[in-house]
Amino acid sequence: MTSSTPAFLGLLAAFALSVAESPRAQSRNNVLVLVADDLGVDVVGAYREGSNPPPTPNIDALAARGLLFRNAWANPSCSPTRASLHTGQFPFRHTVGRWIRYPNNSEPVGTLRAEHVTLPELLDASGLGYAHALIGKWHINDVTEGLDAPEVRGGWSHYIGHLWGQIPSYTSWPQVTGGVETTSTNYVTTQQVDDALAWIGQQNGHWVCYLCFTAPHLPFEPPPAHLHTWPTNTRTDTYKAIIQALDTEIGRLFAGLGAELAQTDILFLGDNGSVQNTAEAPFDGNRAKGSPYEGGLNVPLLVAGPSVVQGGREVAGLACAVDVFATVADLTGAATAIPSWVDIDGVSLLPYMQNPGQAPLRTFAFAEEFTGNVWPRPNTNGHACVRDARYKLIQRYSGGSHEMFDLQNDPWENTNLLARGLNAQEQQAYAGLINELSRLRGRAARVAPFGQASCAGSNGNPTIGAARLPRIGNSYDVLLAHSAVAAPTVLLVGLSADEWNGTPLPLDLSTFGSGAGCELLCSTDAALSLTTDASGAATATIQLPYLQSMVGRPLFHSWLTVDTSAPNNRLGVTTSDGLAAVIGN
Repeated sequence: MTSSTPAFLGLLAAFALSVAESPRAQSRNNVLVLVADDLGVDVVGAYREGSNPPPTPNIDALAARGLLFRNAWANPSCSPTRASLHTGQFPFRHTVGRWIRYPNNSEPVGTLRAEHVTLPELLDASGLGYAHALIGKWHINDVTEGLDAPEVRGGWSHYIGHLWGQIPSYTSWPQVTGGVETTSTNYVTTQQVDDALAWIGQQNGHWVCYLCFTAPHLPFEPPPAHLHTWPTNTRTDTYKAIIQALDTEIGRLFAGLGAELAQTDILFLGDNGSVQNTAEAPFDGNRAKGSPYEGGLNVPLLVAGPSVVQGGREVAGLACAVDVFATVADLTGAATAIPSWVDIDGVSLLPYMQNPGQAPLRTFAFAEEFTGNVWPRPNTNGHACVRDARYKLIQRYSGGSHEMFDLQNDPWENTNLLARGLNAQEQQAYAGLINELSRLRGRAARVAPFGQASCAGSNGNPTIGAARLPRIGNSYDVLLAHSAVAAPTVLLVGLSADEWNGTPLPLDLSTFGSGAGCELLCSTDAALSLTTDASGAATATIQLPYLQSMVGRPLFHSWLTVDTSAPNNRLGVTTSDGLAAVIGN
C-alpha cells in the first residue's frame, strides 16, 4: 500500500470530536447474571441428576419460577467460559483457550484483548443508559496487564473483586477496588454479595450486574456455620457445604433486592463442571472439570424474571455459555450495537423465555480447550467438542483417539462409537458433526458493510463495495461508485473503527464544513491514492500476505474524495460508507 496525499492526512489529523448526548434509557428490566465457579448439574438439586446434592433451595427456586436448560454447555475450564460470556464468541475466536495461571501466566494462554467487543461496551454504544458493573472473580487477564483490566479490557464502569483463578483462602484474599489491591478477611461469598447489593443500591435507573462468585472453587475450607448445615468431614462434604453457603448468600442477595427483584431478569450458570474427584454419582469424578466429557461441560443454566412466560419449564434444546452474552444484549436492546464485522456465536435465549412452545434454536453445541494466543494454535493442540440433539464428537488435535457418543442411549459416555464402527445413522450424524467443526474452525472470509452512504456529492452518494473475498495469500478489490467524476480519491485502510490516534470514531465531518452525513469511519493506518473514472468509480486492490495469524482479523475501509461541487459542502470532501474485510483462510 502507498501513502495518501499529505493534504488529506494533514486535514484528517486536524479533526476533533464533537460528542452528542446519548438518548435516554428505554423502559426495560434490570439484568443480573450469576456465575458459579466449578458447579456442575450434579450438585444442583433442581437438576435431579446427582444422587446426594447439597441443599440449594434458592437456586432451585429460579428453576421453579423460570427455565431450566437441561443441555447447556460451558467450556472445560473457567477462563475460556468467562471470556465467552464477555464477548459472545467461542474460544477459538478470542483465543482464551485454557485457564490462566494468574498471577503467573506461565503457559501461552490467550487473554482478553482491547480489540474484543465486550458486553459493557455494547451497553455504552447502544446509548440506552444502562449502568453496569462486574463483581467478584475476573480471571481473564494476567498480572502483566494491570489490576484495572476489568475496566480497561473488559469495559466495566465499576469493578470490585479479585483477578485470581484460585484465591489463597476464603477468608484472606486479594480484593481489587479501583485498580488497587488490598487483603480482605471477610468470607469471600458474603463480601461479593455485599458488594453487589451496595452497587445496586446506588443505581437510580436500569442496570446490568455480573456477579461472578468464587464459590465453590478451591480451596475447600468450611464456611461460616450460619451459612450451611452440611458436614465438613471430607473434601467432598466441604465442597457441598461451600455450595450450600453460596445458595444461602444468593437467597440474601434476592432478599436484598427487595422490590427490584420483580424487575430483574436473572441468569444463573456454572463456568464448567464440578471439581475433579468431587462429582456426584452417577457422574465420574475423573470426568469432571477439565475434561471433554459431560461432567466437565454440562452446566446448570437457569433463567428467571419478568421476561419469562409460564415459568417452571424445562428446555431440552441445546444451549451454550456464549448464549448468555446474546441473551443479555437482547434483553437490554444492546444487540443493535453489535458491529457488523464481529462474529457472534451466541444465540439469544429470549425466544425460549417468551414462548413456551419455542422450537430448538441451536442445531449444535460447541466447547473446546487449547493453549496458544494466536491463530492457528487452536487447531494444533487440545480438543474440540461438538454435539447435536443426540450425538457428541470429541476431536483431539494433539494425539489421542477421537470419540463419538450416543448421549440419548449412553449418557455416561461409556461406549465410543468410533471404536466399533458406525451404522448408517451414526455415520450421517458423524458427518454433520465434522462439518460443523470444519465450518467453525475454517474461519471463512467475509465482508461486512457499516456506516451509512448518506454523504451527498456531485454524482450522488458515494458507496463502497468489494469484489472477491479477503483471504490470506490472495488479493481482493475495494470498489467506489457514485463519487465525483475524475477526482482525487483516497481509500483509507485502518485497523480500527473505534478510534484513531485517540479520537473516537465515527467522526462527523460536518463539524469541519462537509455536508451532512459525511463521516470518517475508520483509522488511517495506510491509504491508497487514486483518481475516479468518468463514471465516478475507482478500484483499489489489497494484497494480503499468507499469515495465518491474520485470520479472523478485520481490515476497515472507507473512501474520501475531493468534490468541490458537492452540495452544501464547504470542505469539498465526500465520504463513502464503510466496509470491514474479515480475513479468512
